[in-house]
Amino acid sequence: MKFTIDSTCSINEELKKLNDGDTLFLKNGIYNEKVIVLNNNIIIEGESKDNVIIKNHDWFTKIMPDYNECNTFRTATLLVAGDNVTLSNLTIKNTSTPSSKYGQALALYAEGDNFKALNVRLSGAQDTLFTGPLPSDLIIRHQGFLPEYQLRGKKSRQIYDGCEIIGDVDFIFGTAQALFINCDIVSIVDESKENKLGYVSAPAHPKEDEFGYLFYRCNIKSNYNDQEVYLARPWRDYGMAAFIECNLGSHISKEGFNKWNNTNRDKTARFYEYTENVDLSNRLRWVHELNKNDALEYVDNFFKVVNYKK
Repeated sequence: MKFTIDSTCSINEELKKLNDGDTLFLKNGIYNEKVIVLNNNIIIEGESKDNVIIKNHDWFTKIMPDYNECNTFRTATLLVAGDNVTLSNLTIKNTSTPSSKYGQALALYAEGDNFKALNVRLSGAQDTLFTGPLPSDLIIRHQGFLPEYQLRGKKSRQIYDGCEIIGDVDFIFGTAQALFINCDIVSIVDESKENKLGYVSAPAHPKEDEFGYLFYRCNIKSNYNDQEVYLARPWRDYGMAAFIECNLGSHISKEGFNKWNNTNRDKTARFYEYTENVDLSNRLRWVHELNKNDALEYVDNFFKVVNYKK
């Protein structure tokens, strides 16, 4: 069934009415709500990406009703813990910007398996999108603090198709096997920061995972010309990301990638790149440059892993 609501309704309350296979259609409007999706096998569809806006204003150090700091993983405007959930044609926004004032503040926390975001805008600054599950050490650390559905550690496959993802520091991070295809990845600048460095992604995939993030035919953009941005840095050992046939803006560092501060994660990180007509000669030696055939094979295999249909 298809249920239609407007912004005078609570999304959370409407979700309680849905069964497997149902669609919740959101009419144009601003939905000021922190949304948690525990349903399986549903679609949340907006009337238009520009005019359906789900927004909230939580950030890391905000004191919550339990008298604890919010913590990164409770800041999300929208959290998806159910499997086989699709979001389409809407914007999810965390208004806790700039990052120099608020720090970590998620727009979307996606945890369920077979998650899809189609023509969705994710807007934030630091840590805009978390692709769960949590790394194993954080699952242990947050026992008794986060709800059980955030502590399962279950593998997650995710697809972001035709999306726009906006942020400044590590604004796509986590452990999911996630495909970003035909997306606009937009780095913004916090003008109050003297340091204009930015980081697009911060993968944390465990060693046993054969695939991590794939950015395929994405436009890697910036809203600020005088900026230096790294494509990825490993949030944990063995973090994995591939950038294949992407359009890279001039804001991308010539080195391309970063090992994460004073760590030795350059010894374990798995970063891959193939981009025609871009000089990769200054890339770090531990970043793997693929040839065209290997890149196409990598893409085909990744499509199979996340069950992406061309």
